[in-house]
Formats: sequence, structure tokens, C-alpha cells
Amino acid sequence: MQTTVITMLLASVALAACGSGGSTPLPQQQPPQQEPPPPPVPLASRAACEALKDGNGDMVWPNAATVVEVAAWRDAAPATASAAALPEHCEVSGTIAKRTGIDGYPYEIKFRLRMPAEWNGRFFMEGGGGTNGSLSAATGSIGGGQIASALSRNFATIATDGGHDNAVNDNPDALGTVAFGLDPQARLDMGYNSYDQVTQAGKAAVARFYGRAADKSYFIGCSEGGREGMMLSQRFPSHYDGIVAGAPGYQLPKAGISGAWTTQSLAPAAVGLDAQGVPLINKSFSDADLHLLSQAILGTCDALDGLADGIVDNYRACQAAFDPATAANPANGQALQCVGAKTADCLSPVQVTAIKRAMAGPVNSAGTPLYNRWAWDAGMSGLSGTTYNQGWRSWWLGSFNSSANNAQRVSGFSARSWLVDFATPPEPMPLTQVAARMMKFDFDIDPLKIWATSGQFTQSSMDWHGATSTDLAAFRDRGGKMILYHGMSDAAFSALDTADYYERLGAAMPGAAGFARLFLVPGMNHCSGGPGTDRFDMLTPLVAWVERGEAPDQISAWSGTPGYFGVAARTRPLCPYPQIARYKGSGDINTEANFACAAPP
Repeated sequence: MQTTVITMLLASVALAACGSGGSTPLPQQQPPQQEPPPPPVPLASRAACEALKDGNGDMVWPNAATVVEVAAWRDAAPATASAAALPEHCEVSGTIAKRTGIDGYPYEIKFRLRMPAEWNGRFFMEGGGGTNGSLSAATGSIGGGQIASALSRNFATIATDGGHDNAVNDNPDALGTVAFGLDPQARLDMGYNSYDQVTQAGKAAVARFYGRAADKSYFIGCSEGGREGMMLSQRFPSHYDGIVAGAPGYQLPKAGISGAWTTQSLAPAAVGLDAQGVPLINKSFSDADLHLLSQAILGTCDALDGLADGIVDNYRACQAAFDPATAANPANGQALQCVGAKTADCLSPVQVTAIKRAMAGPVNSAGTPLYNRWAWDAGMSGLSGTTYNQGWRSWWLGSFNSSANNAQRVSGFSARSWLVDFATPPEPMPLTQVAARMMKFDFDIDPLKIWATSGQFTQSSMDWHGATSTDLAAFRDRGGKMILYHGMSDAAFSALDTADYYERLGAAMPGAAGFARLFLVPGMNHCSGGPGTDRFDMLTPLVAWVERGEAPDQISAWSGTPGYFGVAARTRPLCPYPQIARYKGSGDINTEANFACAAPP
């Protein structure tokens, strides 16, 4: 049977070779010659990068009004003294929604995206600062004084200018670079819309460039950027898996009210007038006066945590214990408040009254608080060698030797932005009138303007800019994690206000520490600086929390200027609120390992 089958197979093969019926086969017609197909473009290549230029490739942007102006391959860059080495990558820069505002100025949402050739699968957005208005290099700043960036760690990184350009939207008749507040849509772009639009654009480009979406997405920002992080967790909870919100101006319109309060409170202690007849707030306290105040704070509060080390760790106890009217000058044991004439060893009664009123926070005539109080903390000054710390006073006082008011709260962008960006309707005026306007601020009438709407300004500034919601259920439920941090000597936004938000969050969402943690930094000023451990890496613990479920029980930190403490180096743990760093009782007090996070004594 097997022999028969083989014979039949051989016969069929022979017939096929001779053609059907045994006739001679016809020559086969060859297809026309064609160019060989081009080789496929590899993902994450120079060609794929350049194809993202507007009009090329098959990229479909989430917002059809997206225009790519740059799509270029960048070579790897070596490390410098101030920046980490960068990998070769694709840079894409463009705009979204070009238009003309009701103020006649052009507007657009700018973005810059960088996608490394060797990608770690993660997307990263860096927050803005001030009132935005400038497009950063978008290398993915992670804050905390770090040289490393997200791009140097092979994240795809993106940034935006917030929907306006300080060089273009600079109206001299409307307080200059804050003039975008004259346009309702520019306000909304600054508040929330630009970050949503740019996140969507960046993620779409990443998916096209790499052939897949990012595994996880992260956001880090401080100050305005911190507010943006909180806003994203509330308005767009699906955009980011991990968020770091540092020194967040989450109710910045209220902080602007506090700026007018501090200006008026300090005015009685001012010495001299500026060219417009406004008290020179910068001369209400000399550098030496302010340092004397910080030393008195240390004298009262330094040891409340069990260790006198130049840092007020037990900040809660300090707020109850310190009163400049009854405190002592630790250098001589005499009263901080002068009994007789003002000397270098004491503060005048006028100065004491002024600073107490300022630190208590603004109220209206009925005594209703309009913003939070401010923390007594040693970082209000500091002396490294012969150099005084200027971080705190730059916001409230300004430089002492200036012949004009130059504090952010008195005449700087903080005061100007309140008038044009947060008051509704906006109050444009010449720059020279800002300090006088702060002196005339009415705490019964003016605060209402941050809740007001008018004409085409259909959203109040607290609606479009505030990030006060404690309903983070959507963010939590999808596995989102958030780290907040704040310097105790921040003069831009009160650290106590951020702590109060965290308390409200815990009350509204029991177990909030499972997805959100707050780290307060004694001695640190606004985002960095001051006599504290102001250097830290928040990105690494954030990734560990999001991707491996490792909640941060402490974060390593070190001092960027250890000269404030008269040492070569100082490291400490930052502790999750309400814990503080407690000395273990032995070992070098400048070494983190000799401290543990624990409840205050």
C-alpha cells in the first residue's frame, strides 16, 4: 500500500513538471518593474522626529489648532557644573490656539517637548512659576535644587508658557507683563486650560513617536507650579499618576490680599518715603534687625524639639510660644522689645507691633480672616559668614539699601498681578502707582473682587485659579499619588495655609495619607534657600510610591548653604506631616542617620 502511494505521488509530480496534457508551458509574463518599498522608519529616530513637523507624517493632534514650529533631533549634551548630561533626543516646539484677545494682543499656548532616544517609558511635565509667560528649556526640572533633570533620567519632558508671552503681552498701560489678565481667555489658559491642552498634545506626540503610550505620567512644580499640580489632581485627575506640589499658591488671589495687609502693617515702622510719597517698607527693618528677630525665635523655639541646632523643628509649638513683645534677645538675655531708645540689640515697639500685625494675617473690619497667618521661623533671616539671607525679606520688605520700594508684595509682580489678573474687573494703572494702591487697599471692599465676575469675565479668579477642592476621589481611585512640600519661612505663601489644606483633606477623605503626604521644611524660604535643609529629590520617592507602592516615610534632605549653621555640611530627614525630625540622642547632629521621624514632644 505504501509503495502504491509513493508511485502515485511521483507520477503527479512528473505531470506537473511537463504541464497540463503534456504540452510545452507558455512563458510567464513578468510584472512591471517597481521601486522597492522604502525601509520602515524606526521608532524614536531622527526621521520620526522630523516627521512631526506640521504638515508631515500622519500625526493627529488632539487640538486641531496645533502648529509645530520645531521638530529637530538634538545630540547628547555633556554635563556642566549646573546641569546633568542630556541624552540625544527629539525636540518638538509649537503652539496651540493662536488668537487675538479682547485687549487686541495676540495669544497662543506655547509648548516644548523633549523625547529621548533611550526612553524609560515615562512622561513628565514641569510646572511654571510667577505668572508664567515664558517657555522654559523643558528639560524637566525636578526642583529641590537638583542638578539632575527628568530628561537626564530619560523621561519624555514637556513645559508650557501658560498661554501668554511676557515679551509679547507686555502692556505698559496695564502693569507690563501681568497684562494678560485683561483678556478673559488668557486668564483661563493661565488657570487650567493650557496645562490640559499641552498634556494632551504631549501624550499624543509621545505615543506617535514611540509607538505606544507612556506607562506612567508625572508632574512636579513649585510656587505657581505647585498650584498647577494641585489643580491637575482636582480638575484633570486622569492626566498624571504622580504629582509633587511645592509651596503651592493654591489660593493665590487670597495671598495677594495678604500682601496688601503686610504692606500696610509694616508702614508705621518705615523710615522715609519713596518718590511717590509711599513709606519705604524696605527700611522698616534692617538686615540686622531681621536677623535679631530670627535669633529671638531660635531662643524661644529652637529647643522645643529636644535639640538646639539652629532649626525650629517643632514649628507648631513655636507658634504658641513665641511673641516678639515678650521674647528675649538670646545674646544678652534682655528683652527683644526696646525699653528705651532703639539700639542694635532690640526692636522698637513700633517694629514689634508692625511685625506682629503682619504675621497674624489679614482680616476685615468684622475680624473675619481673609488669608492665613504666617509662621514664626528662623528662616525669616539667617547669616552665612557676613551675608544675610534675603529670601524672606525680598517678598515683604525688599532690599534695605534700595531708595525705592521693591518688595514683591509692595510693588513687584505679586502686587501687580493681583490688580490686573485677580481683581475683577481688572485694575490697570501705571507701575508707579502700585505701592500707593496697596496702601489704600480696603479690606472690606477689595477682597470681594477675587469672587466677582464682570462682563466677559464670567469666572471669578478663585474659580479659574483657585485649587482648593478636597475632593480628590477620582485621583485617588485611579492610583494617583501626591507629595506636597513647603518651607516654613516662605514669605510668598504661608506654610501654615498648606498645612491647613492638608488637615482639611484628611477630614474630607479619611486615610488621605495613603495617597497624599505633606513635608514641611523648617528654615526654608520660597521653594529653596534659607537656613534649612532645602535640597532634596522628590521625584525618586514619588516614582517608588506610584510604581512600587512604597509610601515615603521620610525624604533625605541637605543644606544648600550649611554656612548658616557654621558647618561644612548638614543632612536631615524631611518627615511626613505631622511628624518632625527628632534627634536620637547621640551622634553628629549634622547627619541624617542620627534623626528619626516621630511625633512632636
